[in-house]
Amino acid sequence: MESIPPSYTFSPPSPSYSPSPPSPSYSTELLPGEQTVEETRRLALQTHNTGISRPGSTIPVYGRNGHIRGQISLRSSEGLVEVTLKLEGHLRVTTSGTTVTTSVASESYSLWNSSCTEPCPKTLPFEIFFPSTFKDGSQARPLPPSFEDKLAPVGTCSYTLSVVVSKPRRFLSSFRCSDSLVVPVCYHPRSRPHTPILPSDVPFMTTVKSSPEEWHQVLSTMNATKSSKLTPVQCLLFIPSVQTYPLSETIPFHLQLRAPSSSLALFVEKSALDYNLPVLPSGEISVRVYLLRQVVAKAYEEQKFSNRILGEGKLTYSGPLPENHHSYRNVPLGEGMDCLDWDGELRCTEDVTVASFATNPLSVRDFIVLSLEPLEPMKCPLIASKHCHPIRLVTDPWSDHTVSW
Repeated sequence: MESIPPSYTFSPPSPSYSPSPPSPSYSTELLPGEQTVEETRRLALQTHNTGISRPGSTIPVYGRNGHIRGQISLRSSEGLVEVTLKLEGHLRVTTSGTTVTTSVASESYSLWNSSCTEPCPKTLPFEIFFPSTFKDGSQARPLPPSFEDKLAPVGTCSYTLSVVVSKPRRFLSSFRCSDSLVVPVCYHPRSRPHTPILPSDVPFMTTVKSSPEEWHQVLSTMNATKSSKLTPVQCLLFIPSVQTYPLSETIPFHLQLRAPSSSLALFVEKSALDYNLPVLPSGEISVRVYLLRQVVAKAYEEQKFSNRILGEGKLTYSGPLPENHHSYRNVPLGEGMDCLDWDGELRCTEDVTVASFATNPLSVRDFIVLSLEPLEPMKCPLIASKHCHPIRLVTDPWSDHTVSW
């Protein structure tokens, strides 16, 4: 059974973002970028495109503190009591066959009611904003993004914009009947790293000498069976030190395995077993580095985990680290030790559009995983190793320009 990765901790927060500036005066005529998103026999809802879009999607998309601007068109306003606009958001998690719903947004706006001195117009313009936070228990958290992963169906986060038109019931004027229109909207807050990462095409050996602070060292060990008397393999994975990576960018990494040649021989083709390392490894152990997304749903103190691989690393065998590299001072190479080294790249698949986020009922956690798996576990003297290192994925690359999202 695959072990559960360690608890997740976010990297330092991205710079704060201010709400979009007020929009120009509103016209009831559809302008370029506006669309009728839903209509019924009695009413229609039109919204303005905020400039954020998702290919192939007709659902309106809004960013952090998103400005929702549009109009409601009524076929008839006769006899109405009230016209209400609602923005609602819900987290839904499923554990043990039970679905629990948590409200993250519930905003209601009366656009017209019978106490107004003027009759209800047939066209009602509106301007509202997405809230920036919600109450998660006793803690205020950033509003979570719209989220649904059909490959990890343990939880969703969804938002709707609805219009409710109320009028008195026939023969029972003290009671109301209503007609409603509900449309889905997408909340897609953007985020970015607080510092840039080195370009993936810059050689690791070059940057590790000139800028060692640009790399973070992740240590793990691949143990051996007692009967084999082999020395465990030390695993050193170097990743960009910011540890906050854009979904659209390539993440460079460097992997080094350290052990006596007798242990490293299991990573090498048998036809090349003269122990004169380094040689091209493709032996009895599978070496993988990949991006793992873990969706965690929590309800009634019960947790359910769903894992999905977001991208496989591409590894290329390379020369060992220079002897004067600073990591040798922290973890000395030791007498009789040899090395195997790889350069590599990681990248998310294009269908991943939602960044890491955390709430009490639903969290999306991301990891870089180093996996060393014997092809024949019962025969191999080295024991399978899997180390998960928490990272944060964000929607946009680093920028030195001021951005309002």
